[in-house]
Amino acid sequence: MLRRNPQAKAEDLTKNYVRRLRELGISQAAVVVVSNRTRAVEAYVGSADFADAASSGQVDGVRAIRSPGSTLKPFLYALALDRGIVTPKLKLPDVPTNFSGFRPENFDKSYAGEVTVERALTYSLNIPAVRVLFEVGVPVFMDKLRAAGFKSVARAAPQLEREDNYLCFGNRL
Repeated sequence: MLRRNPQAKAEDLTKNYVRRLRELGISQAAVVVVSNRTRAVEAYVGSADFADAASSGQVDGVRAIRSPGSTLKPFLYALALDRGIVTPKLKLPDVPTNFSGFRPENFDKSYAGEVTVERALTYSLNIPAVRVLFEVGVPVFMDKLRAAGFKSVARAAPQLEREDNYLCFGNRL
């Protein structure tokens, strides 16, 4: 059940976030606030501004279909943080890289150079994510996703668990 105060706060924070980051090309955001204790959804913001047709304001960003890699990156970085592999301020290269024949690109086809883990996650950069996946290990990451209930991961496990498979960040999951 949505709660008035968390809902209003989530809406305000989302609008302000997009307003501050618009110059970086961010024109929309979506937010779901879930109570850790009850697991109930307390706030739901599908877009920063429903009336903003030019920025797809009427698209519900919470339910919109996305690249699986972008959806999985927070889980990957959380696992890497838990294991002490990365810290938020650790710098990673975001440069053209060949991972055993796989050459990931960022959504905008550009490279940011050296970036912090925090920035790599914020901007959903693919190359730093694949580098972190290499460090964590594909089988370890797949086990964590399976344990979290990702059914598509369990079904695709045989082809995903090869140690050289970094394609889950290339829309293949």
